[in-house]
Amino acid sequence: MRRGKMFHIAVCDDEKKYCEEMQQKIKQYAEKNDCEICVDCYYSGEALWLAYEKQYDILILDVEMTGIDGVHLAENIRKTDEEVVIIFSTSHRQYALDGYRVEASGYIVKPFSEETVGRELEKAFRRIRESSYDLAVSFNGEVTMIAMSQLLYVEVYRHKLIYHLADGRKLRGTGSLKEVKKQDVKDLLVQTHKSFLVNLMWITSYQSSPHLAFVKGREDGVPISKYRYDEFVETYMEYYRRKLTRLSETDRQKG
Repeated sequence: MRRGKMFHIAVCDDEKKYCEEMQQKIKQYAEKNDCEICVDCYYSGEALWLAYEKQYDILILDVEMTGIDGVHLAENIRKTDEEVVIIFSTSHRQYALDGYRVEASGYIVKPFSEETVGRELEKAFRRIRESSYDLAVSFNGEVTMIAMSQLLYVEVYRHKLIYHLADGRKLRGTGSLKEVKKQDVKDLLVQTHKSFLVNLMWITSYQSSPHLAFVKGREDGVPISKYRYDEFVETYMEYYRRKLTRLSETDRQKG
């Protein structure tokens, strides 16, 4: 694995020995593969939930915790963070099926083996690399790179482009929505209106009357023009079919 990026992993298990064991296995993997990984341990779902601010690349969650269990914790986190890679740890293999609801990358059965931990980390890092790419925003002769995973939507306002980001920032840019779309190598952006380009990753729902797509940070919704509505629905459903296909492929690999 290439050096450069520091990966941040949270391990959450209400049994301290398993947290420390997993932390040790991850450190062994990092040393063996010459990569930088920072690992934080949490001993309850509540502790991680209170501390969570999208600061992690990977979460390793015990399924059977007291209080907030790993599955419910993952469901809560997924409402605000679609990008973080989730891996479940469990003493019982059958619980792994719960991971489909939150698009978990995989699961690790206790007791942990170095081989299993390494395999799931490799899969997680591959998923991170495949989903990470940037958009170039040009304004006043300067170019700023933003991660696609952080872009909510792009809006045309007074002949300028406004990039709305997940952290609340708004960046101004020049150009056209068509030029932005050309950078969209994974077809994550859908044009809902002549003035809006929306990231499918951040759409939570949509409605037909009036035609609106609901995105984080915009409670009144993003407009969908009448003649684009059918195409939008088809694109939105295809996006989720692709997600389900990825889950099915993961299942076949396990099986």
